[in-house]
Amino acid sequence: MKVVKRNGDLEDYNPEKVVKSLKNSGVSESTINKILQTIKDKRFDSISTDKLYKIVYQLVKKLENKYNASIYSLKQAIMRLGPDGYTFEDYIAKIFAGEGFKVKTKQVYESNCITHELDVVGDDFFVECKYHNSGGITSGIKDVMYSHARFLDLKDACKNKGYHFRKLWVATNTKFSDECIDYGKYWGLKLMSWKYDGKNSLSYIIDTKHYFPVTLLPSVGREVFSLLSRKNILLITEVRDKSDEELKSIGLSADEVAKLRTDCDNIIEAAKKIEKINGGKK
Repeated sequence: MKVVKRNGDLEDYNPEKVVKSLKNSGVSESTINKILQTIKDKRFDSISTDKLYKIVYQLVKKLENKYNASIYSLKQAIMRLGPDGYTFEDYIAKIFAGEGFKVKTKQVYESNCITHELDVVGDDFFVECKYHNSGGITSGIKDVMYSHARFLDLKDACKNKGYHFRKLWVATNTKFSDECIDYGKYWGLKLMSWKYDGKNSLSYIIDTKHYFPVTLLPSVGREVFSLLSRKNILLITEVRDKSDEELKSIGLSADEVAKLRTDCDNIIEAAKKIEKINGGKK
């Protein structure tokens, strides 16, 4: 069986990739075996990655539970932070803040010649965010070179303007091209994509540090997400730490708050079980 990637390329179906992603989502061995057998029995000549994902997701939801299915859909949950990239910028800022950095978003800085609006700014660094609300889109070399040019322009202004920029991060929720990675290595840039760079990758950090977005919760549809995001409540832990009254004050009903509570508790508990089983390894 062939798998059609989002860019149109064909590759051989590799069941080990399915097994790895399911184990990382806490799915039991018996359910994994049933899913693999179901895929085998369908006898596809070829199948798109999107269709394969949907089949597996629905089987996890049916055979295991909706919470492990949600964790399996983490990448898609990040894409639901759209449609524009502003919420993704706020989300990235929360990750950096969670790692102990003091950060601000949407800051304006003057260089010696022009004005720059920066996505996420720390004491001696800033982060340029490249968000995509669908899979198969690669952040290309123009994105990284443009960000680097802004960094160099502001670094040049540090002495005159009193800035202290020493590092540039470029973060995307999909992937970087090989050119981007080579360019970043040469110039010493910090690149963060879904899988790159190892323990600095977005997927690894979210999984191990539990920076789960609220879009992972089964009860969070568009309307509930809109209410939460307006108040910059983007992490499951932030929902957990709010009182019922605080959540109701933003426009949520008592029933919606109760469902959020249940979903938060179950997602967090499922994540803890996965961490215990995997020993913190991905």
